[in-house]
Amino acid sequence: MDTTLVACETIEDEVRAALASQGLSIPVVWLEGGLHNNPDNLRGRVQEVLDMVRCQRLIFCLGYCGGGLSGLFTRDYETVMPLADDCLSLMLGSMDARRQHSKPVTYFLTAGWMRHENSLLTIFQQSVEKFGPQKAARINRLLLRHYHRIGLVKTGCYDTSETAARIKPMADSVGLVVESLPGDMDWLNTLLTGPYDDPDRYLVVGPNSAITFDSWCPLLMGNTVSAPGEAILPVMEIPAA
Repeated sequence: MDTTLVACETIEDEVRAALASQGLSIPVVWLEGGLHNNPDNLRGRVQEVLDMVRCQRLIFCLGYCGGGLSGLFTRDYETVMPLADDCLSLMLGSMDARRQHSKPVTYFLTAGWMRHENSLLTIFQQSVEKFGPQKAARINRLLLRHYHRIGLVKTGCYDTSETAARIKPMADSVGLVVESLPGDMDWLNTLLTGPYDDPDRYLVVGPNSAITFDSWCPLLMGNTVSAPGEAILPVMEIPAA
């Protein structure tokens, strides 16, 4: 089947590795990292992709992302989406794993998530430059007040020790520990190849259909994972001086 993949740049390393491991050569439309911080911007960009692509099947390598994949309209192709709250749940392997590792409340990261312009580390560094280290620490403690740790998801595509070393000074300043968590690429690999007959893991939408809030109810109502700051990477803006 003629297939196109839509994926977020934050998991580019993992998607490329999955494609290589499956021996697949599928065209990929990459979405800019950071769009997940604003669901309206994400929704608008995704609709542009939906209007543009020409294929028989469109596969999304991203999750609900705060509503960014709700309120969309497909064209003349089948659409497959994972029933995940965001890309990091794909890296953890399941929503059950996400819930398990969300206790204590965890800010999940990979090296790919650290590269986009509004990353946790970038925001911390900007606040240090603007306010100095002490005030920056107070600001970031407020922004991260719901979290108890930073969890680096081990996907096999980056050096977790090196990433932990980069994030540790910031984590220490706000009183968070940095821990490595086991990743699982099975969900991502199956997303690329199918089958898609598990209604708890995949949303399959026919051609010329609306992707509505109701489409995501199996995730939002049946697999509730959200606590304050738990499921979706929050929008974190540096307060004005």
